[in-house]
Amino acid sequence: MSGNSGTAHVRRRQRAGTLAALTVTAVLALVGVGASPAWAHAILERATPAGGTAAATSPATVTLGFSESVRSDSTSVRVIDARGTRVDTGGAHGGPTASQVTVALKPDLPKGTYLVSWHVISEDSHPVAGGYAFGIGRAPTASEAAAANTAQPGSPVTGFVFGVARLVAFGGMAVLLGAGFFLLVLWPAGLRRLAPRRLLVAGWVAAFVGAAACVFLQGPYGDDLGLSALFRWAPLGSTLADRYGKLTLIRLLALLLAVPLLRALLAATPARPDGQPARTGEPGWRPSAWTRAELGGLAVAVAATTALTGHGGVGSWAWLATASITAHLLAMSVWLGGLAVLATGLLDRRRPAPSDGEDHADWAEAIVRQSSPHEGDAEGELDDEAALAAARAYLDEHDADVVPVEDDRAAELAEVLPRWSRVAMTAVGLIVLSGVYQSWRELGAVGALFDTAYGRLLLYKLWFVLAMLGVGFLSNRWVIRHFRPVALAMTAETDATNAEATGEADDGAEDELDEEGRRRVTQGALGVLRRGVMVEAVIGLAVLAVTAALVNHAPGRTTYAPPFHTTTTAGPLTVDVRVSPTRTGLETVDVRVRDPQGQPQRLVEASVTLSLPAAQVGPIDVPMVAAGTGELIAQDAQVPLAGSWRMGITVRINDFDEYATAVTYTVR
Repeated sequence: MSGNSGTAHVRRRQRAGTLAALTVTAVLALVGVGASPAWAHAILERATPAGGTAAATSPATVTLGFSESVRSDSTSVRVIDARGTRVDTGGAHGGPTASQVTVALKPDLPKGTYLVSWHVISEDSHPVAGGYAFGIGRAPTASEAAAANTAQPGSPVTGFVFGVARLVAFGGMAVLLGAGFFLLVLWPAGLRRLAPRRLLVAGWVAAFVGAAACVFLQGPYGDDLGLSALFRWAPLGSTLADRYGKLTLIRLLALLLAVPLLRALLAATPARPDGQPARTGEPGWRPSAWTRAELGGLAVAVAATTALTGHGGVGSWAWLATASITAHLLAMSVWLGGLAVLATGLLDRRRPAPSDGEDHADWAEAIVRQSSPHEGDAEGELDDEAALAAARAYLDEHDADVVPVEDDRAAELAEVLPRWSRVAMTAVGLIVLSGVYQSWRELGAVGALFDTAYGRLLLYKLWFVLAMLGVGFLSNRWVIRHFRPVALAMTAETDATNAEATGEADDGAEDELDEEGRRRVTQGALGVLRRGVMVEAVIGLAVLAVTAALVNHAPGRTTYAPPFHTTTTAGPLTVDVRVSPTRTGLETVDVRVRDPQGQPQRLVEASVTLSLPAAQVGPIDVPMVAAGTGELIAQDAQVPLAGSWRMGITVRINDFDEYATAVTYTVR
């Protein structure tokens, strides 16, 4: 081969290495974005004593109630006084229901402010932490309430490593299930090829190692510990006794049960070099229907246990959400795993070369005849050395772009690619349907798509999926053009119509047809499809990274808190009220008062209180600060519980006229 060809090959390898490095960097960055373990999934809905309130006497216990079942241990709840001394007796434990946690307090506590901090594991396996302040004899001040509400983040390193392990498990599952489906259903002859066999094994190893790593990392991640706690029995034992650990162990068992089936399958189909196309008529490569059914059942078990460990396994209609996510994961695996097989096996790069049993001179003459049919002497004969030199020069110049692929390989492509195209379209349809349902379930409102971290990550995933669909559409048109019989293309008019339908302009050259009436595929045309599949697979890796980050974020339905705005009247005055965000913790309250003419009203005195009648909390005084004529603002109003809160507003405009009004808004 010439130096130009070698240089081009080196440049291709350099570009591929650069693309791989950039892809890995971007994927790790996406995982890092969602790696923090401080995201809350369960929400504190009620507490006794409630945050921001004043108890008349020393309470005997502190009880917390969450929006879903939580796992706690003896250290889950701590109560300290203003000097930092613990006033609980330790030994926090579950309450009457699985969503409650309680801890006993020391008797006869003195008057003052007390801080409650808590750390539990939500039902979907994610850590939840927070705090609030209550008082005995007097309510806590705004600064004390703000300090108590600040939760300490966990170990970012542990969260990042856990995110990487989850990505490895997702990627391995997609490759294993998708490649297995492709090789068992669409391309059984591919089991004789080394690259697809290695891909199948690599997918199993990644799925198993990723899932096993998640078992060891879940404990330190949930307890906000560093990697030094990775092999301690206490966090590992908690994980194994928890729902997440049990489901992950079932997934590992399903992967182990698949080993003898896969070994028998690969042993029955001896590998051949990748440069030789597999012949579908060879005996011994097709697995039995029972083996395929067993492998299919194990694949569903792997996908279902993955779905149950995430958001789909909790909340209302959990069975439907789990079924939807399982279908989503299986369809995603078929799509991405199939792309991996295409890129590494069926569409692997092969440069035309003489086979072991083929004479070099015959091979060279065939190449020259394809490129220059009239080459040779007056009788059409070719000198062997001249033919060999001309063939190599031709291949170096064109890099085999216009050379048709071998007949055996062309038949193999014509059999597999159209079937894959139909399967991929079905998988995409299932992905879209299940994705729409799950997005609706996890977001709850359109605004959450833009105003929550979960919703914004979901938008990124949507953009990547749309990019994959665009590249996939072009690949589908390629398959239609090259593998749909062109029996109708007998006239210039119908041929132009076909070219227009496939989006390819007529360049004046006639396509060669094979015996089946299909266009003959060239090495260059196949290279175009190969590059498209590679791009689609790289984008698919980004989709997996965003999915791994999504699992670590609280659903939008639990974090979305749209601003509250209303206008009411207090006597002759108009009162505008704005609250943001409307969720537990610190809120900003903005009150504006206007006179009957619509101008800002000067206020002599004003007060704002908050109460939660359903939990018998309040009224809690909100410290308001004058921000201008007729405007009051509080940036650290403490709202400790979710529910329907009542805001009472009282304003006095002179020594005699005082007016009051009230509004109600929902805190999530």
